[in-house]
Amino acid sequence: MNQANNEIINLIINRRSHRKYINKRIPKDIIETIINCGRHAPFGGKPKPDCQVTEYIVIEDQKIKEQLALHYEDRQFMKDAPAIIAVLANKDNDPKYKEYILSSALSIENMILAAESFGIGACVLSCFLYHEKHVEDKKISREILNLPDNIELVALLSLGYKDDREKILNKELRSYKDTVHFDTYDNK
Repeated sequence: MNQANNEIINLIINRRSHRKYINKRIPKDIIETIINCGRHAPFGGKPKPDCQVTEYIVIEDQKIKEQLALHYEDRQFMKDAPAIIAVLANKDNDPKYKEYILSSALSIENMILAAESFGIGACVLSCFLYHEKHVEDKKISREILNLPDNIELVALLSLGYKDDREKILNKELRSYKDTVHFDTYDNK
């Protein structure tokens, strides 16, 4: 198959994470479209509202963005992002469904691709779901966003129009033959 003319495949293959943005606000209708693309991602359960666990907070307030950067040098770029989307999982919406992180991750991927289609760069930031060393950081982030106990903070997604001065490294992937197995895992 010739992928050169396939717009979606090219978008997926050429997309990169961006951490440097120009000072330009993202229109509300574009943010709404990006989130709606996230809402259309696959999720566990029946295609009904009570099976949808992913929720979002759009953050444009400068003080909140600065607080969410915490004390990490590699998160300080968040302060310059015109918008951040906190991706959440409402564990009470479908209490039997325990794979809420997967549903939220699929939503994030859709939003990243939608943002890229608008020429908007994005970067996903971990929210320390499984990092025991960062229990306090996770607690601080939850307090900043005023999250109740039933809401899990899955990730933060920074969004902004790309700054052309940002140096983007070429992505190096493991080879196809080293990552793809057929029928069973090939230990070689």
